Amino acid sequence: MVDVTVFDLAMYCSTGVCGPSVDPKLVRFAADLSWLAYKGVNVERFNLAQQPAAFAADSEVKLRLNPRQMNP
Repeated sequence: MVDVTVFDLAMYCSTGVCGPSVDPKLVRFAADLSWLAYKGVNVERFNLAQQPAAFAADSEVKLRLNPRQMNP
């Protein structure tokens, strides 16, 4: 089975598809993820503002969040 894990930057709501001015790219991305899940793909999506522990628990994500540790 295929897994897709998305680590979103901090947004007001979990998908970014909320509020008075919604970015159409986020709407499309949310729809694409829903379609993948419908097709049987295991989709996990984490929002930095709401689930910071998921970011800290993933070593690759944690490395990319700290630019001082990345190679130039």
